[in-house]
Amino acid sequence: MDLAEFEYSGIKIQGYSEGGIRTSIIWPNLDLAFDMGNTYPGQTRYKNLLLTHSHLDHFAGVPYYISQRSLQRLQPPNIYYPKEIHNDLAELFKIYSRLEDFEYKVNLIPMELGKRLELNKQYSFAAHKTFHRVPSQGYTVYETKVKLKPEYADLNQSEIVKLKERGTEISQKIIEPVFSFSGDTKIEYVLEHEDVRKSKVLFLECTYLDEKKDVEHTRLWGHTHLFEIAEHAEKFENERLILLHFSPRYSYKFIREQVQKKLPKYLWDRVEFFFPAKHSAKK
Repeated sequence: MDLAEFEYSGIKIQGYSEGGIRTSIIWPNLDLAFDMGNTYPGQTRYKNLLLTHSHLDHFAGVPYYISQRSLQRLQPPNIYYPKEIHNDLAELFKIYSRLEDFEYKVNLIPMELGKRLELNKQYSFAAHKTFHRVPSQGYTVYETKVKLKPEYADLNQSEIVKLKERGTEISQKIIEPVFSFSGDTKIEYVLEHEDVRKSKVLFLECTYLDEKKDVEHTRLWGHTHLFEIAEHAEKFENERLILLHFSPRYSYKFIREQVQKKLPKYLWDRVEFFFPAKHSAKK
């Protein structure tokens, strides 16, 4: 399978996304997956799965994922999701377990919006409300860095050593949003969450691009239209804006041309597309 790949400033992502067909991406270095609309070889090895919502183009591969990890005697996966769907998910996996006649081993973890959970000492993540037709949420991954306090920034090494010897706390923890993934949502996901706008990298759905499926239609179905991204272009503070989840009605060529045509240059210069590798060149 020809996967899409993205790499920037230590963030390495791969996967695929086609609007209404399938979306699933992984961050291998963090043992982390976002949504699972299907599966591909090796994808079941990642222990942490962050689900944005339950539509099958983002969810259909989940029972297979759990089943394969159980069959391979891997550790039970951690699956995070909107708390509103907890009872249905638990019942669904019980049904699949009965159908397959073996135990599904899985840790089901409903998320509290805004509460950060640790992946390791360096990275954590939180869920933020999205605006789709069913209960949904996007995710932001945070990086924790230890930095010298501003008041000591001008000191030389010997002065810093002396402060340490006296027991002075000279450093502080800085927690920064580095990556956000929208899942399916209206543009309000960006407008209402500062950490999403400030993430170093934002993976944002952009299902429709032209007048044939206008903004009103797009919002009715809980998605984001290119015209809305253009309207609010100044709000995006991200170093990279990765657009994905395009309707399959559009060709790769049309997507590039339409996005470049509609976005102001200052935002277009930061845009990339989550296309299969052979189609990934932007220009």
